[in-house]
Amino acid sequence: WFCSTNPRVDQQVVGVFLKYSLGHSPFTSVSPDDQGSPTRAPTVFEARRILSAIFPAEFPICNFENIDPLMSAAAAAKPSLAGVRNKQRKGVAKAAAKFEPEEFRDQILKHLSTLPPNDLDAVAAKLDTLGNQLDYRKYEGPLFEVLLVGGILAPGGSFVDDGAEKSPFSILTSTQYPIDQVDMKKHVDVFNKLIRRYKYLQKIFEENALTGLLQYINKFEGPDLEKLAYALALFIATGLTSANVLLTLQKEHLVKDGVSLTFITKVFTAYLQVETGDHLSGALRRGGVADMYGFFPPHKREPSDLEGHFKAAKLDPIVAYAQKQRSGQVRDETLNRLREMVALEEPQAEIITFLQEQAQSGLIPDVDFIALVWHGLMDRLDMGSRPDQIVDMVVRAVVSVAPVLAVFCKNARTQISMINTIQVWAYENTKIMGAFAKIIKELYAHDALSEQAILYWHSKGSKAQARQHFLKSTEPLVKFLKEQDEDDDDEE
Repeated sequence: WFCSTNPRVDQQVVGVFLKYSLGHSPFTSVSPDDQGSPTRAPTVFEARRILSAIFPAEFPICNFENIDPLMSAAAAAKPSLAGVRNKQRKGVAKAAAKFEPEEFRDQILKHLSTLPPNDLDAVAAKLDTLGNQLDYRKYEGPLFEVLLVGGILAPGGSFVDDGAEKSPFSILTSTQYPIDQVDMKKHVDVFNKLIRRYKYLQKIFEENALTGLLQYINKFEGPDLEKLAYALALFIATGLTSANVLLTLQKEHLVKDGVSLTFITKVFTAYLQVETGDHLSGALRRGGVADMYGFFPPHKREPSDLEGHFKAAKLDPIVAYAQKQRSGQVRDETLNRLREMVALEEPQAEIITFLQEQAQSGLIPDVDFIALVWHGLMDRLDMGSRPDQIVDMVVRAVVSVAPVLAVFCKNARTQISMINTIQVWAYENTKIMGAFAKIIKELYAHDALSEQAILYWHSKGSKAQARQHFLKSTEPLVKFLKEQDEDDDDEE
């Protein structure tokens, strides 16, 4: 075609053009292989540039527009299979589907309305079956809202007002009032069966459904509030959720008007009807509910407020739990401050004053307080020292802090507690087990331990950790104390 449109160009020139364009074009990234053959054919655009370089005079009359469509069509042509459909994956189709909670609710109500009234076994069986037909994972919020309160909730906690009827089964619509424990347990068992069948619902139930409902608990009152409190107590007691969901009730808009305190009191009261106080305390501890004052309005967060409220509600186990949690908090604060004072080498007089103030609060029992003081004073020691040096180092440290320890070893109970604390401490730090007898001797010499306390510990008050080793190491001291006691009796 090029030769026919350009008569002045002979075959030799065309051969040079082909060789130049296919193998030696300076305008392309194509390079020949070792045998001189090109790695690919030049494109039409590369050919234009080559012709313009070789035949500047003839190139303008060469019309390439006629062959461009042909080459473009050839390059764009792709194989196809007639009659083949691209099928979308099931999960992709579900994810792209429109979110229609009202439609989901209507489907649930349609199936539940066909069941006999109060037949909770039939409800559990139907919900089990519907899990294979409806998308529980996508509509977990509407599902549990229907089962808990009888309908779906709009943002803000109000029911969606679209004329739909309430569910024939829910904690609010089908449980008896006054609350019957057996009836409520049967309703909770429906949730248990559903969640055990579809295990992925348990995390959703706790983290989304219950917390979402509890943040709107101020929208419920009277019998509805009592039913939800009783059901929540059973959910926690049976392990369907942890007590961590209760922390939602510490939000400001629920706390300030006393809504949280009213509701949590009902939950605790219901819980103690089915389980013991120790069981409730364990559930609260595992759920991370440490600050009981967080349920009280800001102006009622004194220990007297908490104690007065829960004692009036006959919830003494909650009072004991709150005191224990508060004691642990004060203990940590005291220990951290003591370690800081020791590290800064503050005067012992200031350390004693600080510890006396903490002890007077009465939140830490005296036998626990002396253990706290020991650890706070001795934690600064370098336990990485050489074995032949560490014993003397520990004894010197004990002598230096003995005046502080003596202030808080006021009676035999605290003294025996301190000996046992030292025993366990030495057992856990094996390098200093050999220093135990010397420590006890120095504390006795500095009036931090009494003769009676040492003898009682040696006879029947010691801990189990390495008991025989420590009893044997203190035998010379015990023998000396007994002989001294006999000498005193002889003098009398």
